[in-house]
This record gives sequence, C-alpha cells and structure tokens, in this order.
Amino acid sequence: MPLLMSDRLTVLVVDDNLADLLLLEEVFEEHAAEVDLLTFRSGPDVLAYLRDPACPLPDVLLLDWLMPAMNGQEVLESLRAEPRLRGLPVMVLSGHALDVPGTLACLIKQASLEGLMASVDRMIGELRSRRALPSAAPRC
Repeated sequence: MPLLMSDRLTVLVVDDNLADLLLLEEVFEEHAAEVDLLTFRSGPDVLAYLRDPACPLPDVLLLDWLMPAMNGQEVLESLRAEPRLRGLPVMVLSGHALDVPGTLACLIKQASLEGLMASVDRMIGELRSRRALPSAAPRC
C-alpha cells in the first residue's frame, strides 16, 4: 500500500563534507518510498531554507556538529532563538558520540555503509514512533 504524502517523513541534512552527504543520500535511497531528503552544505544555507515561511518544517534536522563558518552549536542556538524553529527536532551528526542538550540524539557517522544504514533505519523507526504519539509536537 503506497504511503500518503502526509505519511512521508522529511529529513534535512546539513554537512559541509560532500563525501558524507553523498553517503547519506545513498543510505536514504533505501527509504525513498517513505522519506524525502533535502541536503545542505552549510549552516547559513539550512537556516535560510528553514526561515522561509513557505517551506514546511521537516520531521528532523540532521546537523553536522563540526562545520566551518557556522558550526552545529551556532546553528542550534539560532534555531532555538526563533519561535517558529524552536521546537524543530534536531539530531547531531558526528564522528563520535555527543550528548548535546536540546537535541534528540547523536547519529554517529559510521565507517561502514552497513553501520550507517542500521543507524538510519533506527532513526526512521524512532521518527515514526514519535509521530504516532498523541503528545508529539504539532507540525507547522
């Protein structure tokens, strides 16, 4: 049974490393029937997109923590300072485990494709579960 448009998840990824973005695109291709993926190469680019009121908010933002010009902490602070973006679910992307207050979790950049696929599979399951909860924050 095909998913309704409202059943699809939207995931935004911001990472300055093109190789990491390409790998994530390959992994998310396995979920193309249920996930829309948008990628960005910098914090200012993703913030410009998210600040556009015509752009619907995603289910989650995967945020690389170590980026030049504007790092993950600065992007997160900008999000939390804006009423429309304050409640946006964020997961940190990092080469190692990080516990960042105000984020859902840390998605560790895996050395293997299989490891990254397993992490993304878990993340999608968690997002579906969050969406099913009656107390989940309303989407804008």
